[in-house]
Amino acid sequence: MSNTSQITANTSNDFSENLSDPNKVFFSYAAKISQLKFTLLLEHFTNKADDVFYYSEPENNISFLSFEILNKQSFSFDNYELLAEEISVLKSKLVSNHSDYEKFNLPIFITSVKFPIKKNSEEWNDFNDLDFIVPKIILFQHSGTCFIIANFFSESFSHQENFNEFLERETELIYNLENRLQESTLNTAILKSLNDRDDFENWKNKIESVVKEIKHEKIEKVVIARRVENEISTTINWQKTLDDLNKKYPSCTNFLFKSGKSIFFGSTPEILIKYSGNNFFTEALAGSIKRGNTPEEDRSLENELLKSDKNNVEHDAVIDYIKKSVFNFVDKVEIAKSPIIKKLPNIQHLQTSVTGTLKSKDQVFKIISSLFPTPAVCGIPKDQSLKMIEKTEDFDRGLFSGVIGWFNADNYGEFFVTIRSALVKDNKLYAYAGCGIVEGSDPKEEFEETQLKLKPILSLFSNADKN
Repeated sequence: MSNTSQITANTSNDFSENLSDPNKVFFSYAAKISQLKFTLLLEHFTNKADDVFYYSEPENNISFLSFEILNKQSFSFDNYELLAEEISVLKSKLVSNHSDYEKFNLPIFITSVKFPIKKNSEEWNDFNDLDFIVPKIILFQHSGTCFIIANFFSESFSHQENFNEFLERETELIYNLENRLQESTLNTAILKSLNDRDDFENWKNKIESVVKEIKHEKIEKVVIARRVENEISTTINWQKTLDDLNKKYPSCTNFLFKSGKSIFFGSTPEILIKYSGNNFFTEALAGSIKRGNTPEEDRSLENELLKSDKNNVEHDAVIDYIKKSVFNFVDKVEIAKSPIIKKLPNIQHLQTSVTGTLKSKDQVFKIISSLFPTPAVCGIPKDQSLKMIEKTEDFDRGLFSGVIGWFNADNYGEFFVTIRSALVKDNKLYAYAGCGIVEGSDPKEEFEETQLKLKPILSLFSNADKN
């Protein structure tokens, strides 16, 4: 979209050269602009651009959209430290005016991590194990205040004057684009289920086998997922899809991540970690039950969940896992005395908040690598659960139950676990849902739980009841 020669996208080689060049400066500049309709622009860029990222927290009035990249680099699962080193070099080269807007946590970087079982499927080949993205252009809104943020490398400060002109020119292009775009009137897309008619029987056989192995291998819990495959017979209206998610699930993090020809999107209730300075926040989100059809039934189900031995044991195990995972990286951890109920339109969960103080601001990625994958999407013990998942599931999870996050150079970041999500590729939609299997799990009950968890995605489409 840009019509400037001063700021250009980098290849990985260019980016590495810029990092190692002592004369190169990494600029990140922001300017306030008038409010924009992000999902309207999202519909346009999802159809036109190769790399798009949209993020929304409706309850907190936060959203941002990036549609051009300065650089994308990929790492293997075990290379968090290499990524952390690269970020440290970037920070050392950074010249920014973000401190002019200290009331706002402006994003600079984006990261995604797949679930750590590598199956090399065609389904997920547009995404890598760990992608680190430096957007060229970011649009950011918080409580009615809108910004344009641009990142680039330069050999000197001489481009600063040109940079203000660039921001003005880029903003004008975006305004003109928004004025040309029209609110889409397309109906929701129609899906045709491609699932095996014996889907439940296949699931039942798998879960019965897993329950036997859990007892034999002394595994506390393992999370087994389902994938439902659908053919898309009409165009997906991305503006309406994300508007619907924002309206239906305002307490969740709603997102869309496009890479190449693939689009990964969803509405996740699960935070992996948020941090600000030396303070961090995470949560245990495990144990679930359906919503009631009446307020009375809903309260009854809530009480049933709070008193459920199975769900409380599962929830306490997650809390214990979090404490052990962050122990080496924090000075102090505070855990809520008892869980509360997180209510979503289709399901309710046990939720316990965990806060603490980081020993070092540079250890965030160490905490992420220690926490992820969480018991809520993997199981306990982690290594044994991963082996069982790999053996049991006949598909590649990819970014489902992985991590997507954003952060800046001022020690603020948010990372969330990508559940309640789906992949769109080659006119197919793959939706995913998992549930915790323990000794004594009932395959029918667990199947019904996955149906509940698939609903946030499948209900966006006009024939969801047929899936």
